[in-house]
Amino acid sequence: MAAAAPLAVQERLMLPSIGVAQEFISFKNCSMESEKYICIRETGATNQVVIVDMAAPMSPARRQITADSALMCLDKKVIALKATTAGTPGDALQVFNLDTKTKLKAHHMPEPVEYWKWISATQLGLVTATSVYHWDIEGAGDAPVKMFDRTPNLAGAQIISYRTSPDGKWCVLIGITQGLPERPQLARGLMQLFSVDQQKSQPLEAHAAAFSTVKFAGRDAPSTVISFAQKALKDGQVVSKLHVIELGSVPGGAVKRNAELFFPAEFADDFPVSLQISERFGLVYVVTKLGLLFVYDLETATAVYRNRISPDPIFLACNSESSGGIMAINRRGQVLLATVNEAAMVPFVSQQLNNLDLALALAKRGNLPGAEGLIVQQFERFMGAGQYKEAAECAADSPQVCNHLTKCSGLVTLDYCCCLLVALSLVCCCLEW
Repeated sequence: MAAAAPLAVQERLMLPSIGVAQEFISFKNCSMESEKYICIRETGATNQVVIVDMAAPMSPARRQITADSALMCLDKKVIALKATTAGTPGDALQVFNLDTKTKLKAHHMPEPVEYWKWISATQLGLVTATSVYHWDIEGAGDAPVKMFDRTPNLAGAQIISYRTSPDGKWCVLIGITQGLPERPQLARGLMQLFSVDQQKSQPLEAHAAAFSTVKFAGRDAPSTVISFAQKALKDGQVVSKLHVIELGSVPGGAVKRNAELFFPAEFADDFPVSLQISERFGLVYVVTKLGLLFVYDLETATAVYRNRISPDPIFLACNSESSGGIMAINRRGQVLLATVNEAAMVPFVSQQLNNLDLALALAKRGNLPGAEGLIVQQFERFMGAGQYKEAAECAADSPQVCNHLTKCSGLVTLDYCCCLLVALSLVCCCLEW
């Protein structure tokens, strides 16, 4: 019998079922800044914005608003609007609280804003043809603050993503352009990594990127990490990789890991359009334009799973923090939710991938079932290798191992007895008397 898939995919909503016309289901007209809201601009005889609260998706709100772009805030009913005024250069920006019906902020940018995004619940990132700005909705001043200039590699690129690190010390800008002459069908992904502290940029090639915080083995504190997915033509060959890199000055050198993104032959010109990270499970999700979903372990960059979740092109995706998965919208208007199949993930990794260490790490990290017998296996492996300290720590962390030792029939060696005593002493040291 085939093993259960470690990921489950379900349809949360069909946008046409709530009256959204097919022509408005596009990157230009839709936005999904978080799992809470989807925003669609409908233009024509009547210009309006459709706001879909995913807590009640079949009851969308329609408001008569004329705007070139509309973004719902990450966690509350606050909307940001961008519009061009005839005869006036630049863009007018406004932010409204829909509950209190009050204007929170307004500013006129002297140059057009090519791309913008909520980078936190109180800040918007604004990208013009030359520079990147941050606009604090709750700050004292009305004007956005310039953060950095775009690097030359992004000149003329269509910007598709902008993100900042949790500590605000790093920024990453992503754009795409037409492919190289020898492979025009494969869109080029271009990336700019900017250090706020050093005020320096690094141009790279990538289609999607995200920041996260990871506690690597041997580190005293969590590290800021950037993960990015690239598919580029190098020396006539297509190179597709996921990179996980520790940022900042690190004694002994930064952790740098990478893994291949394996695209089947029929997806030769497919490329990543979104990269999301589940802090809960420590997983990296890479979504491609043609509907593939790659899943990797963040800490080790180990491939976990790959499947096609949509037969239609995907143009938007975001984190689903409540589930530890992702949400995505395809061109047909399907709103998809991909989540970890909690009952199947650990057995899949341990049995199908034959990776005991990763299975145990995922179980511990995400509090997933299925690792009970694996912990005993790991203990036996440590004992067989003479790694008694590791075996004792394993026993101290797991009642299953202690039960296993006490139930063992036949001759129990001195090593096992000593290990059990060490384990019990470790447990006692952690108790508060």
